[in-house]
Amino acid sequence: MKILIVSEEAEHRNEIQHAFRQGEVKAEFLEAQLGLEAIKMAKRHEPDFLFVDVHLSGESGLEIAELLYQLDLRTELILMGKEAAYAVEAFRLRAFYYLLQPFQQDDLEYLVYLMQKEHRNRRNTLGHKLPIECQEGISYISPKEIVYVSKNKENKTVSIYTTEEHYISTYTLQELEQKLIAYHFLRVHKSYLINLLYVKSLKPYYNGTYNLYVEQYNEPIPVSRNYVKSLRHRLEI
Repeated sequence: MKILIVSEEAEHRNEIQHAFRQGEVKAEFLEAQLGLEAIKMAKRHEPDFLFVDVHLSGESGLEIAELLYQLDLRTELILMGKEAAYAVEAFRLRAFYYLLQPFQQDDLEYLVYLMQKEHRNRRNTLGHKLPIECQEGISYISPKEIVYVSKNKENKTVSIYTTEEHYISTYTLQELEQKLIAYHFLRVHKSYLINLLYVKSLKPYYNGTYNLYVEQYNEPIPVSRNYVKSLRHRLEI
């Protein structure tokens, strides 16, 4: 698993890493001392778990946590603080855990256990495929093969465009959005869901809207004004 630790205290960063080494858990660690540095690293690396100390000089750790939460990454947030009262803020931000300082060994061990369990569940989910009924039977598609999904206004069907094929789905766009939420998908328009991994370019169109272009296909995908900010947050370093 990939873990980003945001804290000015080298001792805290070392304690967390030591807990994983003691438990013989394989993990890749990234470190940041400043909030803005952490945001750039989180967007670039999309860690599985993100530790944020609420006590950061120059900027509030909670403000940074709020910004990271708004990025809508597939990252579980773990807040760290000296006061139990911050657990309420952790709950508001839907944090995975609130780690009280100074760290207690049994608390760290329990957190490592929870993180391992969550990581295993995610890996199992990533092995799933989407079933698509067709004339030949049922085709199973890996989410990573899907480039984008669109709703057809004329016949109210939903099309799934992959790197090699085009399928007509019996799912609604909302159902597909829920099924693909664990992957790199984002709604950019009321009729379009795109895989961020295939985004090639974004061009201004009209009145604050944009046209998005993806690999494999030449047709522009419209991006509504209210989706532009979240799209750029997810894409840009």
